[in-house]
Amino acid sequence: MDSIILIIPYFGKWPVWFDAYLASIETNPTINWLCPTDCEIPKKHPENIIFLPTTLLELNKHINTMVEAKVPLNARKFCDLKPTYADIFKEHIKGYDFWGICDMDIVWGDIRKFMTPELLNEYDIICSRPEAVSGHFNLFRNIESLNIFYKSIPNYKKLFEASKLIRFDEITLTDHLKILIDKNESSFRVFWDTEIIKKGIESEKQQEYYLDRWLFEKGKIYDLYDINKKEYMYLHFINWKRTMKFSEIKWQDNPQQFYISYTGMHYKPHSAFEILLNRFKNLYNGYYTILFRKRLEKKLKKLIN
Repeated sequence: MDSIILIIPYFGKWPVWFDAYLASIETNPTINWLCPTDCEIPKKHPENIIFLPTTLLELNKHINTMVEAKVPLNARKFCDLKPTYADIFKEHIKGYDFWGICDMDIVWGDIRKFMTPELLNEYDIICSRPEAVSGHFNLFRNIESLNIFYKSIPNYKKLFEASKLIRFDEITLTDHLKILIDKNESSFRVFWDTEIIKKGIESEKQQEYYLDRWLFEKGKIYDLYDINKKEYMYLHFINWKRTMKFSEIKWQDNPQQFYISYTGMHYKPHSAFEILLNRFKNLYNGYYTILFRKRLEKKLKKLIN
């Protein structure tokens, strides 16, 4: 079995769903996580997550040395640095077959069910976005040529030194790979299937403000709004980070099942009335309604100006 380590630096304060995150890590015992952090490290936690105590300043100095650039490190800038993690944390990934990048706004399902031995054997780069590198889950074979691949990108140092987020992980690296592939100059075998979502590797890109749609059950993630209770590798609730205000889940309670709603994570489902009321609410103030309104306002401003 190919060994995998996922690298997830996190600084500041643990999110409200952190215990649920740990619970979903524990149900993937053959995958390891490395978490450099300045947060308070839990006295007890799953054995397959390694916390690396550090400060943002200390890590920034180390990063600058490794990438030979003056990086203005902050929480958002980590996204630009994700392709460098194998180089930055080279001492911690020794012996692993694959290293990967991921996010914290996730609840994991059964990773090995989707990252099969066949897939790992056939590809060097495995993405969870269609035809693009993904910041929320992406695997790379642990080989030197791939670990320092970011250095082959023109002006990479200048991009790292930019104060604003460049999205080096998802845009710059994707574009660079596509150019090499089109020229038949890439030695890396890349998996970025166009039917990632259909195959359950990634859930929907954005989430409407749903109640009780997603279920974590014995290490698996299910979509309860799907007639067949479709299983996914993980739930990435990217646009629920600000709306999720609570979590009843405690890792030490060994939770076997819980629901994931846009407001929080909980053990008991909402009533039929609450769900119906929330659906009506989404018609007027749901995620996609708000998004449509913002886009319309933007267009109107352009017309006025």
